[in-house]
Amino acid sequence: MATTPATAREAERILSAAAAQADMPETVLAAAVLDASRGVPVPARAERALRQALHAARTPDPVPASRLCLMPLREDAEEALDRFFETRLRLTAAPADPEARQAFEDALFTLCILMGRPCAAEALHEAVQYTEG
Repeated sequence: MATTPATAREAERILSAAAAQADMPETVLAAAVLDASRGVPVPARAERALRQALHAARTPDPVPASRLCLMPLREDAEEALDRFFETRLRLTAAPADPEARQAFEDALFTLCILMGRPCAAEALHEAVQYTEG
């Protein structure tokens, strides 16, 4: 572990994961790692846990967490898109109308939630792609 480049935050996460896996306190494992830099062998279970924690930290997830979501029914996405376009037309016709603004923002928020996106532009793009495909 001492020869693996990592930020302090990464090293802390790796050490925590290894300590949990080896079923030993973090302080004991940290002391063992420090001793290893001085030539004292690390206990086998701790070394194995460290290797596995390092491997897990360095291996990218096969699917990004942002893409792990259930897709809505296509009909629900189409309905939300229709509502968005209707409220956009309403807001364009009366930009000073607070009710039109609120309806537009509600439609955008619904699209964001439905498509699992934090950004309105991403949600709109994804909803259009999803309903066309």
